[in-house]
Amino acid sequence: MFIRDKFDGMQQIKNLGLNHFEEQIFQVDDLESIKKFIDENDSEEYCLRTVGETSGKFYYCENFDQIKEKLGEFESQVLICVSFRPYAEDIVLLGDIKIHKDDNIVDLTARTDENANHRNIYTEPEYNLHISLDSDRLWDVPGFSKLMAYISNYELYDIVVEFGVYSAKVGTNKDNVVIFEIRSEY
Repeated sequence: MFIRDKFDGMQQIKNLGLNHFEEQIFQVDDLESIKKFIDENDSEEYCLRTVGETSGKFYYCENFDQIKEKLGEFESQVLICVSFRPYAEDIVLLGDIKIHKDDNIVDLTARTDENANHRNIYTEPEYNLHISLDSDRLWDVPGFSKLMAYISNYELYDIVVEFGVYSAKVGTNKDNVVIFEIRSEY
């Protein structure tokens, strides 16, 4: 599987039926569509992010009024998603993984604490492994067996998978594994 960009990855997640938190890209002046998204995806919190920029602007908002206040911070588009932060206490493992199918090598960068997010797993990883899939050390990582079963079921090999493993069932499919992003390269 080759994923061209963030937009293609978002579409592939939906096409494959992967469990995820709803997200959508909007024009910043399309208040009607943004309001509809919020109404259809009731949540304690939403994230607003810069589209197509690593480590871009990032805000948490609780409702449509707070979102409207932050839209001026973005140039033309904004990505709005249901936040995973309300489920932070349920995190078992959060990070990214790439399983190289030909040689059974796993690249895993992850954390197990409730402060884990997809920014600090790189700056302060608890696990930063380049290791054989057969290694006991890998299988001792909390939540890895559930993650591996999910990756195997959906054949998510040879791509980078940003994931969360939770003790509670969350996301669109109410599962313990959530896929945040898939992409071809780091």
